[in-house]
Amino acid sequence: MVSFARAGLVLPWNDERESLLELAEACDVPVRWSCRTGVCHTCELALLSGTVDYDPFPVEPPADGYILICCSKPTEDVVLDA
Repeated sequence: MVSFARAGLVLPWNDERESLLELAEACDVPVRWSCRTGVCHTCELALLSGTVDYDPFPVEPPADGYILICCSKPTEDVVLDA
């Protein structure tokens, strides 16, 4: 499950999606993004709980406690500050 805490949405994850950003966009969750490849860090969000994997792996890792939603997929239930 993917929880967007501020939006009050809890949604099932579908591995057919390319990224958490794609899920957020499909549900009209307001998020910022630019590159979709883990380069610009515009999409950096606080990860309140859970873990993710990256594909592609970002050029620079996000700050501790944050993820880049443009190139990440959950590996377990996640709660995002969005």
